[in-house]
Amino acid sequence: MAAKKATFEDNMKRLEEIVEALESGNLPLEDTVKLYKEGMTLSAQCGAALKKVEQEVEKVTATASGDVKLELFPEEDA
Repeated sequence: MAAKKATFEDNMKRLEEIVEALESGNLPLEDTVKLYKEGMTLSAQCGAALKKVEQEVEKVTATASGDVKLELFPEEDA
């Protein structure tokens, strides 16, 4: 059976756990490096997911005449 794909929320929760563990300062160096790598991977995945959602978001605005129009969410320069 295939493993369930982690959701954005799952990844954020795991990232928070990793940050707490790293901030504790009670880990051996090898574990610290392993968690750091996992955290960087999760951070990149969460960033990509947010970028994708941002591109899909549409903003509904009312014009002066009362008509409603859809606008794509404005992209920001990185």
